[in-house]
Amino acid sequence: MTDATRTTVLDLVADPGLPTELAHRLVRDLPAALEEHDDARWEVRLADEPIVLDERGALPALDIGDRVRERDGADAVVLLTDLPRRSGADPVVADGGTGHRVGLVSLPALGAINQYRRCRDTVVRLVTGHLVPPDRAGAEGSGAPDAGHAGALTRIDPGTRAGTDGDHRHQDRDQDRDRDRVRADDSDAGSGGVEDDIDVRLALTGLRGRVRLLAGMVRANRPWRLVPSLSPAIAAAAAGAAFGIFYSNIWELATALGTARQVTVMLIALVGMTAWLILDNRLWESRRHRSLREEMLLSNLSTVITVGCGVLVMFALLFVLALVAAVLVIPPDYLASTLMRESGPDDWIMIAWLSTSMGTVAGALGSGFADDGAVRQAAYSRREQERRARLDRADDGHRGRDTPA
Repeated sequence: MTDATRTTVLDLVADPGLPTELAHRLVRDLPAALEEHDDARWEVRLADEPIVLDERGALPALDIGDRVRERDGADAVVLLTDLPRRSGADPVVADGGTGHRVGLVSLPALGAINQYRRCRDTVVRLVTGHLVPPDRAGAEGSGAPDAGHAGALTRIDPGTRAGTDGDHRHQDRDQDRDRDRVRADDSDAGSGGVEDDIDVRLALTGLRGRVRLLAGMVRANRPWRLVPSLSPAIAAAAAGAAFGIFYSNIWELATALGTARQVTVMLIALVGMTAWLILDNRLWESRRHRSLREEMLLSNLSTVITVGCGVLVMFALLFVLALVAAVLVIPPDYLASTLMRESGPDDWIMIAWLSTSMGTVAGALGSGFADDGAVRQAAYSRREQERRARLDRADDGHRGRDTPA
């Protein structure tokens, strides 16, 4: 049977949640995408195998992939995870062990927008460019596929720094120094661990990569889930907003404030509630050891954005309800007599806006009655909770070593 007629099998292993959702779509779309870069026929399957961190908190991608490949007879295996992975300060998009024909794609490094297409193109690049042996990759010399939606990734090989994907010019005089630096970075960065046989790392370097990783971490946290867990805060916010709608002095104040002051009041309310939720529910990370501080900074930024987005969603929902209530409750003639001028639609908007800002401040106080565990589960993905637990253990270990006997 020739390579052109042989079926090459790729198995996908995915974390629960969004990675599994993307994997189901990839099973359908990847064969055609792979065949554009390979003369062989492709079959893509979703393997039933959990991705479990080891006792050190690392993700043993090669062990999991080898087990799946040997059990199911696949030619290559790619894991999809929402665990952030870094090499120093650079977000790692994909890892690969060419000898094992096992790769891993980290979804947070793909960002929050167009994630599925970036994931698909990254898997295609990783498989056809690195994991499948040359004699099974279709026509020889086909090389790595185009960047596509994945973007211009930089290849970082353990032990040496290379240029863009496919550039293998070694810098011998820097090899030992780079090897030590990469290993140190990977062991301290909280990036999920790096196995010895990983020989391909694709990263999006620079500020763009860090911003994309941050956006991807926020999406993995799914901030919209925060709203249902804040029912006490929403109840308090609704009561505060209702007070503004039924109290005529608030109408006069709201219509007199102007847009700039309304925006200022709204921002103060949003920032205040975000800060309250983070501090009251102990969502803010504090690391004692220096090697974990960059990880802490990234995590805290994602927490602030996640909670801030959740509060903003709550504010928007409350504003819509307040506006509907204001229109239904406040008669136009009575509003005009109170304001001593002709009333218009903008007056109801300004009243609902100020009432919502007042309600948000009341909601911050009401959030103290929300269950801490429920808020934490809503604010973080499962992998983020595992990551924080691992960093807590690492921080305690560093503190124990640094404490004099």
